[in-house]
Amino acid sequence: MLEGYYLVENSGVVPAERRFRFKDLRAWGYDLHAGTIDGEEAYFVSRLGTREEGETYTEGGREYHVSETQKNLPRNTRLLARIVIERGKPYLEFWLDTEEETYPLAREDPRLVLHRFWAEKKFNQLEKYVNSVGMTTDFFKDRVFIKSLPLPYEEYPPKIRRVLREVRDVHRDLTGFGRFVFQYFGAEEKTHNYRLWWLLPTIHLFDIDVANEIDKVMGMLD
Repeated sequence: MLEGYYLVENSGVVPAERRFRFKDLRAWGYDLHAGTIDGEEAYFVSRLGTREEGETYTEGGREYHVSETQKNLPRNTRLLARIVIERGKPYLEFWLDTEEETYPLAREDPRLVLHRFWAEKKFNQLEKYVNSVGMTTDFFKDRVFIKSLPLPYEEYPPKIRRVLREVRDVHRDLTGFGRFVFQYFGAEEKTHNYRLWWLLPTIHLFDIDVANEIDKVMGMLD
């Protein structure tokens, strides 16, 4: 993609950490529990629907007791998450902040959590065209079925220009950072021929609403 492309770019610092909602945590596939870990009061998570209130279990050499499965985030708490890279491998770390204490909840491979999340929510564009995941995630989509050279922006039809406006809105309103590289080769038999590469901050892709909007934009030309 070294020639004939249109670029939409918002530069800046790639966000590594952000706040999330209870519905995001559930979408990732987790229940939030209040209870004890080795006899100490704590909040912790388990895979969705795998633990019941009153249950005591051992995992990783520690004893967990589920007193109550939360239906919302507890009052005066914040659910936070971040992406870290260690020895060439990305991790998603998330925790619950209260007024008195911070409770680590999990440290997971973000690729597995995103796969589970996107598959459950049927974000098929994200699931199909993701290329790599780190502090940023890139998507590559090649829908070129004709032999042609990429067209200049001046020859883009209105529908294509609307997609580019939607991309700008995503960068400005939802992610604050991103690079969208686009080539358009024209339409044949009502099929748009195009190629795109989209780089976005990974942490934002764990937000249901943001992921849904990006998935919709990626599918607008199909």
